[in-house]
Amino acid sequence: MASGTCRPRDPKVNILSSTSEALNFELLDTDLSVANALRRVMLSEVPTLAIDLVEIHYNNTVLNDEFITHRLGLIPILSTRVNDFKAWYEEDESDEEEEIDPNTGYPIEREEAPTEVVFKLNAIGEDKGSENDEPTLVTSDDIELDPRFPGIAPIDYRQYDNPAKRPIVIMKLKPGQAISLKATVRKGIGKDHAKWNPCATVVFRIPPIIHINNQMLSKLTEGQKEELVDSCPTKIFKVNPDSKEVEVVNSDQYTYDDEIVRKAELLGVSGAILIKEKPEHFVFTVESTGSLPPHEIVVGAIRTLKKKLRVLIKDTNRVLSEQRYGGGDDRYQMNY
Repeated sequence: MASGTCRPRDPKVNILSSTSEALNFELLDTDLSVANALRRVMLSEVPTLAIDLVEIHYNNTVLNDEFITHRLGLIPILSTRVNDFKAWYEEDESDEEEEIDPNTGYPIEREEAPTEVVFKLNAIGEDKGSENDEPTLVTSDDIELDPRFPGIAPIDYRQYDNPAKRPIVIMKLKPGQAISLKATVRKGIGKDHAKWNPCATVVFRIPPIIHINNQMLSKLTEGQKEELVDSCPTKIFKVNPDSKEVEVVNSDQYTYDDEIVRKAELLGVSGAILIKEKPEHFVFTVESTGSLPPHEIVVGAIRTLKKKLRVLIKDTNRVLSEQRYGGGDDRYQMNY
């Protein structure tokens, strides 16, 4: 293959496990740069809904206004309808083609996408007539939803029939304390603020290829073999009690520490254990905060990457066209 050329790729995805909170999948036959781009976009550029503006009408609690505002902003909001909303950074975008009515030949007028959802919170500390009263808990269940958008709510909102789904505690009120506020929910991305990040964590690892030369290891005593496998911090190797050969127990747990490789060198059997990364193979773990299902986070990231590539192609063609027909700025000359 000539230097500087790229072979065509056909990426594949295998779902390993999927729940409402986490997704594990394999990404095959693609470059490391693509896997890392997918991970970074999931963290920073998949849009969600979050509380962005809080108007405090009354607050005599022990928490100041800024602290309450910060806590409210980090409550995950169900964002399955996030694409129905428009964010401030999307107001000038016009990459979507107008839809033409086949009967009239005129563009179809679309309804203006909503930009905000308004929540309200009003709570008062209850006096139960005892000196040792427990404080009144103010939780995400106490938030009053916007009647225009009943599906936009904090996660696990008023799931009274499911004890495992507990609301998020916002504050505690003593008798006589009260809070009254209005919270505005807006669309945004994690690159602007962490409250719009839909992921609790996104990581990927590269599975190892482990080759064990048991013919070379046969020179070692049984005690030396046990010492060899014990040198691996992740304990993924073992000595088979019947064959007395070194085997791999669970290669997925390997962390590329190379401790067992160095130990083999110290025992005089250098090269008996070889470990390298499996090429073009990435195992992803995506955990959601609850605002979006994990699979929608992945699909949203792919959609964002495709949009970025369309913009890149469009701008590249524009620059090349300007150079071809003159009038382009020489400072931005592109050589291919």
